[in-house]
Amino acid sequence: MALGDRKSSDIFNKNTGGSKDAKSIDTSKETEIKSKFDRGEHIEDAGMFENLAPALYAIQQLTEDIEELRRYITAEVGDGAQGPQGPAGPKGDTGDTGAAGARGADGADGTTPTITDLDGSRLPTRSGSRGTLWNDRGTVRVS
Repeated sequence: MALGDRKSSDIFNKNTGGSKDAKSIDTSKETEIKSKFDRGEHIEDAGMFENLAPALYAIQQLTEDIEELRRYITAEVGDGAQGPQGPAGPKGDTGDTGAAGARGADGADGTTPTITDLDGSRLPTRSGSRGTLWNDRGTVRVS
């Protein structure tokens, strides 16, 4: 599933020159805003806090959601879990065995991976039809 278009816009930006607009601030103004935030002025001023409290609550919830997304991506995707598989690469030389591969004594038809060459990197990352192999974040499983 693709990432959707961004719905929010910048509260302020640091555009300069020809790209400067009504939301542009300079570095000194950003430093001033950060210092006030770090000192907790938005909470200390009771009148300001009462006016900002609902928005600050919503921003806090968004921050927690973003941190949960960061945790999930790091734990579930960043550990080597695979995304959708790309197209298959070119097949190598089939040699004397032909395109279907050699049939061994155990009935292997050359298209089924054997335990000796199975690393899971080319397997699908979702469970398929019953009895098929798939890659569950680096662990080979049978559907």
